[in-house]
Amino acid sequence: MEKRGGNKRRMLETAYALPFVVPGLILAAVFVLWPMVMSLRLAVSNYQIVQHTMTFTGLQNFVALFTDPQRRFWYAYRNNLLYAIATIPFILFFGLLFASLVNGLKRGRGFFRVAFYLPVITSWIIVGLVFQYLFNSNGRGFINYIMVDKLNILKSYVPWLLQEWTGNMAIWIMGIWKNVGWAMIIYLAALQGIAPDYYEAAVIDGASRARCFFQITLPLVKPTTFFILVNMLIGSFGVFLQVLLLTGGDPAGKTSSLQYMLYDKAFNQFQFGQGAAIGLITAVTIFVITMLCNRWLTPKGEG
Repeated sequence: MEKRGGNKRRMLETAYALPFVVPGLILAAVFVLWPMVMSLRLAVSNYQIVQHTMTFTGLQNFVALFTDPQRRFWYAYRNNLLYAIATIPFILFFGLLFASLVNGLKRGRGFFRVAFYLPVITSWIIVGLVFQYLFNSNGRGFINYIMVDKLNILKSYVPWLLQEWTGNMAIWIMGIWKNVGWAMIIYLAALQGIAPDYYEAAVIDGASRARCFFQITLPLVKPTTFFILVNMLIGSFGVFLQVLLLTGGDPAGKTSSLQYMLYDKAFNQFQFGQGAAIGLITAVTIFVITMLCNRWLTPKGEG
């Protein structure tokens, strides 16, 4: 009797919970599971949007990407990796530096929080126009104007956004400028959560400010650093607007990214199968990177 009563109670609890759970499950199925299934299907098919036909082709879309004579996929994949390597250390360094400086202020802390966070909430279109002006290839570009016309460091104008490495550099600088404020806010919250007693005891023992920073602050913000690092690694494989607004992938796809290439394949060339294949490769890469970070970089005691 007691077991039967327990089963009945669980059934009633389940019945009460279903009205709250079912809408979420339906939304997840429609907007998450179904698109995932369709992406997998597209990745192994040749989809013709006009004829509305889908022909199974196996791994042909992946082979076409990997064996492209122009190596556009490999350039895009390389650029995503380089974006992570080039931007994340600066985002972590400047984010912690600015957070430490703002946290040490007695007045004006709110003002500087807003000032540093403004780039994060500024429209990508506006930021793109500003960076296009900065790196413009002729005399109207601010950097060319300063370096050629004013300082005479360069003899001629540099087509920054039309070359492989200078174009990538502009994309990296834009990414750093856009994300430092976000890292600063996260670090600032972590710093404000550190008890002042640690620093007071260290000062009594004769520790310098530098030693307090390296012996107290850095170890205590390690979980925050891990959180920012994982988010930035995942975000580095979602780079799209920087490429779209600055270089358009030129020259010959050497400044492209996986997400921009996906957009170009699907919505410019109407090769939806190859676009879905790029999306699948990106998802697998992000999953592997996240698993590796959880295994190798998780602070002890939190894994």
